Amino acid sequence: MPTPSSTTATDVRRRRRNIHFVALSTSALLTFAVAGNSLSLGKSSSPTAARPGRRGVVRHATPNLQSDVLGDHPHHPSDARGGASSRPFFDRDLSVPAVLLAGFLNLLGFTMTSPIQPALGRHFSLPIGASFGSLSSAYPLGMMLGILLWPSLSDVLGRKIVLSFTLAGSGLGLMLQSWGIRRCWTLEQFLAARVLTGCFAGNGPISKAYLADRGSEGYRRDLSKYLAWKDASSTLAFIVGPTLGGLVYQIFGGSGVVDESNRISIVILFSAIASVFAAVSVSIFVNNKGSGDKLAKTAALSADKEHAEGHAMDEEKVVSCPLGSTLWTGVASVACVSALYHAADSTFFAFFPSLLQNRLNFDTQAVGMAFTSFAVVSFTMSAFVSSRFMKAFGPVAACTAGLGAVGTGLWTLGYAASLPAGMNVGITTALILGASALYYVGVPLYGPSVPSMLLQCVPSQKRGAVMGFDGAVNTVARIVSPLIIGEIHRVKGAGACFKVAGSCAYAAVSVALFRRWLVLRKMFGKSSNAYLE
Repeated sequence: MPTPSSTTATDVRRRRRNIHFVALSTSALLTFAVAGNSLSLGKSSSPTAARPGRRGVVRHATPNLQSDVLGDHPHHPSDARGGASSRPFFDRDLSVPAVLLAGFLNLLGFTMTSPIQPALGRHFSLPIGASFGSLSSAYPLGMMLGILLWPSLSDVLGRKIVLSFTLAGSGLGLMLQSWGIRRCWTLEQFLAARVLTGCFAGNGPISKAYLADRGSEGYRRDLSKYLAWKDASSTLAFIVGPTLGGLVYQIFGGSGVVDESNRISIVILFSAIASVFAAVSVSIFVNNKGSGDKLAKTAALSADKEHAEGHAMDEEKVVSCPLGSTLWTGVASVACVSALYHAADSTFFAFFPSLLQNRLNFDTQAVGMAFTSFAVVSFTMSAFVSSRFMKAFGPVAACTAGLGAVGTGLWTLGYAASLPAGMNVGITTALILGASALYYVGVPLYGPSVPSMLLQCVPSQKRGAVMGFDGAVNTVARIVSPLIIGEIHRVKGAGACFKVAGSCAYAAVSVALFRRWLVLRKMFGKSSNAYLE
């Protein structure tokens, strides 16, 4: 293993211990997440154990959701013997934990590289501005194709095969990027590799659609539980990834320009391996129950049922689509809110590492540790607060509360970045770190609310397409915002950059509240007319 010439043997051993610590922490956090998810999903987890349901219908047991439908409660002792707990481990359905694990591993490709963003800029000799922002815009540019294609295709072919293919493609694309850095490709060639990697995006919407398929087999109120745990498993990547990326960057290579390129290449290679392992986990453990193949078989029955129950469905639209009284107005409103959030979020991740380095003098490893510390806050919110908050107050309240915290955090970052360079370092540090923590409190509150609002009002055979549409709108925001706000950063400075991002989050709050007000006004107007008649 190559090390810098100035590094002592003691430093090398210390860094190796850090790697071991991170690996053990990752394993512990993953175990905690999967165990908590299993507890929240209930006793039964096998889709293959057939049992008689109500009215003589043979049903298949599914996690918690199906248990509720079948009456698996203390006063229903039917599962006292021969339940899921008595089956061998490998006979159980591991689909949901495997999807959570795949989400964690895939996001490592993003989070491990976040601390090396400034190093990438130095590698290509890019000043902070629109050209620097192109490093963040290239991947979403490729996502435009992937987001539009793969989720819709998963409605037809099934979630498993498409999810495995996209994860494997992302891994290969990251390997190509790593090779390009090592071979000193030009900026244009490297950006082309990033665009190609983005073409295999779409696994996030597919995994959410899969969880919605599983959740729709039981009670809708459990959908938020699945989505909250999806966010929690993804947040694990934000805990482990930045620290691991910073450590790998510090350990491998020397201090010269060539050695720095090798460091960047190795970090990207580690993230590629994580994506490949994610594809393998999906291929082995995830089944297609509740996904495209099942949807194809039940399409005719769904059409008949929809015709017979059309009036009842119309009555439920106001409840199901909180931001629209019809399907597509609700989807369009949620997509608008989501796009504004992603404009703010992409700005944060594009320019926050540079802010830490320029104002607080953090090195690459310290930037990674900072991201990990904030991600612990986010994971705590995802695991213990988000689902409960959304069940208690509804998805619109969770959405607006989260966006309000995000906007306030970004505006505070803008204020801190605008302070004079000679300002007390302690005050500046407290403002930046406190604002960042508030940002990471808001993100997990907002995160599950958007897919929950979308998936509640979308028929099962259209979930992939609608999630793909939402992802495509978000991708446009992620392509455009780093370029535009990067230019604002170059002309007006970091303070204006983060304030504009915060304004995007506040605009999303305004859209959500306005659309909810319109829906409630229409709903109560209909109720009043019905009462008068």
